[in-house]
Amino acid sequence: MREKIVQWALDLLRFPTVTGREELCAAYLVEELERLGMRVTEQPVLGAGANLLAARGEGGPLLLTHLDVYPPFEHPDPFLPTLEDGAIVGRGAVDAKGQIAALLAALHQTEEPVQIALVVDEEELGRGSEALEIPPHVEGAVVLEPTRLAIAVAEAGSVGLEVLVRGRPAHGTTPWAGESAIERAFSLYHRLLSAPFMAHRHPLFPKGAWVNLGRIEGGYDTMVVPPHCRMEMDLGFAPGLSAQEVLRQTEEAMAEAERLFVTDAWEPWETEAEAKVVRALSQAYVTALGRKPLFTGMPSWTDAANLVRKGISTVVFGAGDLAVAHTWHEAVSLAELEALALVLAALIRLWPRV
Repeated sequence: MREKIVQWALDLLRFPTVTGREELCAAYLVEELERLGMRVTEQPVLGAGANLLAARGEGGPLLLTHLDVYPPFEHPDPFLPTLEDGAIVGRGAVDAKGQIAALLAALHQTEEPVQIALVVDEEELGRGSEALEIPPHVEGAVVLEPTRLAIAVAEAGSVGLEVLVRGRPAHGTTPWAGESAIERAFSLYHRLLSAPFMAHRHPLFPKGAWVNLGRIEGGYDTMVVPPHCRMEMDLGFAPGLSAQEVLRQTEEAMAEAERLFVTDAWEPWETEAEAKVVRALSQAYVTALGRKPLFTGMPSWTDAANLVRKGISTVVFGAGDLAVAHTWHEAVSLAELEALALVLAALIRLWPRV
């Protein structure tokens, strides 16, 4: 099984499927899925290409992940994957081409009914899962994303922001005569870190809420006190808070900003422990690996959010560490991919009896 996982993962990683170019690996996956006895179709997604859907029989679990990868930016060799110290390395190794390789291995080991969705546009607007037509008789879904093989039964909500801050220009050698927009922006940022929602805790999110200041830019050069500054931020928060409440507190903290744009907003979600997908995946984990699973919360937005909106009980589960996704050294261990394949195979077999 390891040799097949390596082959599938390395092959998939060589396709430069940044968002909008997912079709580059479609023919390869259609051939592999059909070779495994799956019935494969494409679902057009307006403005975003096409989801790749595969089915074996009716019903069974819905297993979903995405085809696109995060942009490489300054990554030196993003689409020349390597095998290093028992790990697959390359853009998309953990997010989520490695997950697809493990899924193919699980399909190779099973014959029972299962539904597969490989969707587009996850790294941008999530239009693939938003447009996804849920197959009939589906009672639960597993979204394959890196969770270190813990079962994520909850997902954080998020608010994306763009904040514009104004200052007062002056000559750079007389900064006291002006007001730096960059310094004001940092002051507002630190005020946001003290907002009440930052203290909210949840058992699956022990670190509480968070703010990632992903980009800040402003001013002209050192000889001008910066008259403007722009910040782009992502706010994450656990179940128990609403996006509306987080935004209200953010607007209070940022009241002195010139303008505040909300780029996206998603509610957190949590799946009940008695849901079939939680019980089935837990049993499959024990059956495949001989130990009880750990449960966690997923800090990142995933396609699961759109499935939950459609009324499907969903968990997030997969190999590898989310922290290395989107980085220069994105990697996932083969041992974890093998374990994932075993658990998914056990899930497919057990599903009809749970």
